[in-house]
Amino acid sequence: MAQDAPGRGRAAARQRSTVESWLSTQRSANTRAAYRSDLEVFGSWCARSSAIPLTADTETLVAFQAARQAEGDSAATIRRRWSALSSFYDYAVEREFRSNNPSSGADRPKVTSGDPSSTIRLTEDAVASYRRAAAALDPRLEALVALLVVDGLKVSEALALDIGDVSGKAAATTITVRRRGEVRRVRIGPDSARAIQRCVGKRRAGPVFVSERSSRSSRPDAENRLTRFGADHLIRQLRTDSNSEPVTANALRRFHITARRHAGSTLDDVRDGAGLADVRSVMRYVDVTTEAPTAGERAPRRRRQSRREPATRST
Repeated sequence: MAQDAPGRGRAAARQRSTVESWLSTQRSANTRAAYRSDLEVFGSWCARSSAIPLTADTETLVAFQAARQAEGDSAATIRRRWSALSSFYDYAVEREFRSNNPSSGADRPKVTSGDPSSTIRLTEDAVASYRRAAAALDPRLEALVALLVVDGLKVSEALALDIGDVSGKAAATTITVRRRGEVRRVRIGPDSARAIQRCVGKRRAGPVFVSERSSRSSRPDAENRLTRFGADHLIRQLRTDSNSEPVTANALRRFHITARRHAGSTLDDVRDGAGLADVRSVMRYVDVTTEAPTAGERAPRRRRQSRREPATRST
């Protein structure tokens, strides 16, 4: 029996409340934004199908996946949406808003070595050109690009850096990053260290990366930390000419991953350095997508210590 208007209104209100409560449990602002977008896409599709996301069943999720595939969504996008929906329904079950997670009853797309990333591959000459342009445009852009292409940081990891997370000088500079629930000390390259120092200037506290308005102040605070939107705006300024496509943060990180692999690093070392959870994620980025990991590379390894130091904050 179809719900009456008041019933649909109450269900919609509970749906919105549950989504907001679930999103508040996600520690990363970027994750919250991506998951909110995924739930909005699913919610819009459900509305056209007279369904409510909170009470959807497995068949509804399977039909949604088929619809998105027909619309041309990549396997990577569908996988991310499945992760978002699975997390949402786990939360709903935990809060006793429903009895089961419908996503557990369906097969989600798998990551395989034959599923290469669609992210553009940058040449060494192009990256060198981008780095020169970044240095001329903005100290923040110079430091951000260096951390992505030389050190393999994610944009979110770079933007979360505070000045107190940086210690040491020149070739011995290390930074504190928060990665998959752990606090780690990562040694960065001398070019990145110099770029960070230029970005920070005379400031002694606060975020490493600040907004444009705040960068003109001698004492910007945490409220003026550069946002992901602001970082993307900076990176989009990198073009080889007026007709070229703007570069993306993902393309810059892909360059780091492929460059390290081509230099002889194992898949596991590349995975660890880039903060990825699985070597299959590395294999999606490397140029030779038919490459398979060896048995040793598939096996879990102890974290390397050559570029890591104890997670201690500088004083």
